[in-house]
Amino acid sequence: MRTPTSGDLSGAVADLGVFVPLVAALILVNGLHPGPVLLIAGLLSLSAGLWFRVPFPVQPLKALTALAVAQQLSPELIHAAGLQIGLILVVLTLAGLVDWLARAFTKPVIRSLQLAVGSLLVVSASDLAVAPPPLFAHAPPPAWALTLALATLAAVGVAVWRHWYAAAAVLVAAGTAVAWVAADPELGSVGLLRPELALPPLEVWGTAFVLLVIPQLPLTYGNAVVGMSDLAREQFPDASRVRPGPVALSCGLGNLGAALVGGMPMCHGSSGFSAHVRLGARTAAMNVLLGGGLVVLGVLFSEQVLVLFGLLPVWALAGFLAYAGLRHALLVLDLGGWRLVLAIVAAGVGVVTGNLAYTTALALATEWLPRLWSRSGGAVTRRMRAG
Repeated sequence: MRTPTSGDLSGAVADLGVFVPLVAALILVNGLHPGPVLLIAGLLSLSAGLWFRVPFPVQPLKALTALAVAQQLSPELIHAAGLQIGLILVVLTLAGLVDWLARAFTKPVIRSLQLAVGSLLVVSASDLAVAPPPLFAHAPPPAWALTLALATLAAVGVAVWRHWYAAAAVLVAAGTAVAWVAADPELGSVGLLRPELALPPLEVWGTAFVLLVIPQLPLTYGNAVVGMSDLAREQFPDASRVRPGPVALSCGLGNLGAALVGGMPMCHGSSGFSAHVRLGARTAAMNVLLGGGLVVLGVLFSEQVLVLFGLLPVWALAGFLAYAGLRHALLVLDLGGWRLVLAIVAAGVGVVTGNLAYTTALALATEWLPRLWSRSGGAVTRRMRAG
């Protein structure tokens, strides 16, 4: 593995605008313990980067997290959902069905999902700046935060254009230092995490499947398995290991481990890949930096995690998130004609409803129903002529 570069360092912090708020919500609202959450996320980041040999994202499952937080679901329900998603992905992979099912997700279908996810990330960036979660206790007033976020967005665009990747890491470090001096936080003593194995109770599995697994699976498969594989091979043509089967297996095994020790459900979201790569990450050294940092936080500083997260400059995270969302959404522009129109319509339905399962279903229907109709019509015509 090559030595980390400034791009790998800036890429490592590029997706914190998604990671930190979702993790904090699962801890504060749903009662997940920060130690196992960060430990397993860090281990998955390390193992995925070292195996796939390219910068590889690890994100909380966004649809599942949003539903769990909105309904204030228990840790047992969340862990049961993660366990079931992990089992489904592992079984599909071992049965050889992942690559077969991936054929249905053509480029227009993938781009529809990426446009929808990117658009929602831009909306989330605005919300993060204007109404940050309570852990960002020292965030500036909304008008200032939005102004700083827009300035960060512009600065990141220039920095990426000029390949000044270190600027992103410097921005986060400077903002954190200012918040540290202003807050003078009391961190307390360091403790060693001792994770315990536990199986989610069987009586919550049915509820978890209906409430969390069904809404999440289409997005996970389309965006985090097929979309991730497609985008990684576009950016790194020699990334031969990045195929739907291995990506699904990595995601599945990560979720099995997380569910058994009290972590959070995770995926390899292609929006996270866009964030890491657009801000300079080019090697798996990015995963060593990010994953190693998460492991250290989870093992040694689990009681201080929320305080440390709260010191991050929320306006910078919002700017990073907006930039990643825009670049991810603009991937759709390699489509043309009616396929571009259909991708925009499918993505728009998902964004308006807040349910990307609708985007997946509409994109798949518009892509495949005409083909199936054409084939069935041709078969009928041939039978009539033969008769």
